Amino acid sequence: MFAPAEEGKPSSADAICGKEDIMNKRDHLQALREADAYMEKVKDEVQKHPWRQDYHYSPTVGWINDPCGLVQIDGYYHMLCQHYPFSGAWGMMYLSHARSKDLVHWERLPEAVAPSEPYDYWDEKHGGVYTCCGIDDEGVYKIIYTGHTEAFGQVECLATAEDGIHFQKYEGNPILSKCPEGMRQNDFRDTKVWKRGKKWYLTAGTTDGKFGRVALYHSDDLIHWEFQSFIWESRGEYGSMPECPNFFEVDGKWVLIFAPLELEDRKAMYLVGDFDYDAGRFFPQTVGEVDWGLDYYAPQVFKDDMGRTLMMGWMESWSFHPWYLGNAKNGQNPHGYVYDCSEIGFNGSISTPRTISVCHDGKLKFDPVPELKTLRKDPRTQYNMMVKAEEKIPVTAGDNVHCEIFAAFDLTQTSADVIGFGLRSSREHETLLEFDLAHGEIIFDRTRSGNKSAVVRKCNLESVRKDELTVHIYMDSTTIELFTDDNRTVMTNCIYSPVESDGLYLYAKGGDTLVSRLQTWGMEKVNQ
Repeated sequence: MFAPAEEGKPSSADAICGKEDIMNKRDHLQALREADAYMEKVKDEVQKHPWRQDYHYSPTVGWINDPCGLVQIDGYYHMLCQHYPFSGAWGMMYLSHARSKDLVHWERLPEAVAPSEPYDYWDEKHGGVYTCCGIDDEGVYKIIYTGHTEAFGQVECLATAEDGIHFQKYEGNPILSKCPEGMRQNDFRDTKVWKRGKKWYLTAGTTDGKFGRVALYHSDDLIHWEFQSFIWESRGEYGSMPECPNFFEVDGKWVLIFAPLELEDRKAMYLVGDFDYDAGRFFPQTVGEVDWGLDYYAPQVFKDDMGRTLMMGWMESWSFHPWYLGNAKNGQNPHGYVYDCSEIGFNGSISTPRTISVCHDGKLKFDPVPELKTLRKDPRTQYNMMVKAEEKIPVTAGDNVHCEIFAAFDLTQTSADVIGFGLRSSREHETLLEFDLAHGEIIFDRTRSGNKSAVVRKCNLESVRKDELTVHIYMDSTTIELFTDDNRTVMTNCIYSPVESDGLYLYAKGGDTLVSRLQTWGMEKVNQ
């Protein structure tokens, strides 16, 4: 447990570093103003680029990753994101801020939190305000974020926005300055907070360098925290560190969602089981993948006023994922990310919001929120369309780039080995989404999409054993989200195709397939 400073005594930062070390700080309000001023200056030019998303949230300017601080207060959904406002390249992390009444139309607000104190700011290039959790404390918007510096390592810090917009850092920060005994101080991050009765609970990811764990704390006031236990730990089977752990209850079960580091190609996993509050232990029974795509990371979960369990994730990836190694310019990746977007001034976007529910077998399903339907335009519907072997049937879905597609295939009337979609097609580029019925696989092929990471992604297809296969696709300027297997299987991928690649078609291999229903829509542009 770490106590804040009392009047006349040193602050938490002073107590840890000593007065002589408290030299690296800057004016927080001024840092926020500088970020907002820079974005206002360059936004018109940045937003002209054809890779700007139309209806998925993306930054006005700059790099974003992890959506965080998710909460609903006074009718507004709030979302913060890790953000570097001065370039499309990753840099010292700030927190951006947006709010929405419907999860679809987002109002961008002033920059929320900047590195400025000894526990989150080292110098002009080092330090950072990392992923936070959002808290509704009797109608007041609070966050607990991870501060990172060389002196402190990673520590947990409190900030409050009394008006829901402008955040003030707690003077006694950090509220958690020491990781659990035996864990690494530089790997102690990504809090999740909830309330049970009058007591607050907090989880955070950590590791001893080999095995990852999720630590549990409790508090009466969000300031004084006491370590209780490790609710769960990996012995290597789930990687070396659980990044962005989300621990929550849904449909009578407890779920742990996390991003496992150093676990080959796994990026966002879930465990479903039971939780013993007294023992402080989670007992998982079911394991699954949140999203099988190449570009879905750091999902965060929260509940809204309707009782829904909602999840949003970052659509991009890091260079340490194995499919990206060696794909940067000249075989190097000095910036620590995949696509060098510093010249175009932005990078990253946030997924469609998804509801989470537990299926009869303990697996999870992830449904796109119905609010997305309000963006639909130019509807088209076809019934009982036969696609012959080796035939390509052109399809129209809005402008074929910013669109939604729903298809139902009658597998009792299908002889094809493979059915698929050609997406973002042109003479030189296309992306293929295939459903291999012979082998029970989904295949996403972006070897001709224009990506530096020109690879194929595969996962199991459950519906091969059923009478019907349904496919639900959301496409935007640089992203493709797939929902199938009654939304138990989801796959999110980024593609970077030229704007003229707008062909769309259905095809079959090794036989015919019957499309019992095909619905398409264009999608309204909501981003400016």
